[in-house]
Amino acid sequence: SHDLYHTSRWTRLAAAWRAEHPLCEECRKKGVIKAAQHTDHIVPWPVCGEDGFFDRNNLQSLCADCNNEKGQRDKKVIQQWRQLCEAAARRG
Repeated sequence: SHDLYHTSRWTRLAAAWRAEHPLCEECRKKGVIKAAQHTDHIVPWPVCGEDGFFDRNNLQSLCADCNNEKGQRDKKVIQQWRQLCEAAARRG
């Protein structure tokens, strides 16, 4: 994981977020009540950049299962984003 995840700023923010939002957002959308264990970036890092990393508007609480599922989807989003950035750089 990126160094930003290991900062005291992130640790405090993630814990505070989960305290304020203790239930998994994805499960809630399905009508399931389940405790959250992770603070997730809605727009994944690195797509959101460092500003988005600490932006409370870009956070959601997820349970372990939903966090793992979203992490797999995020990998594809990040890969597509990097490909677009590379293509744009080649065009100049």
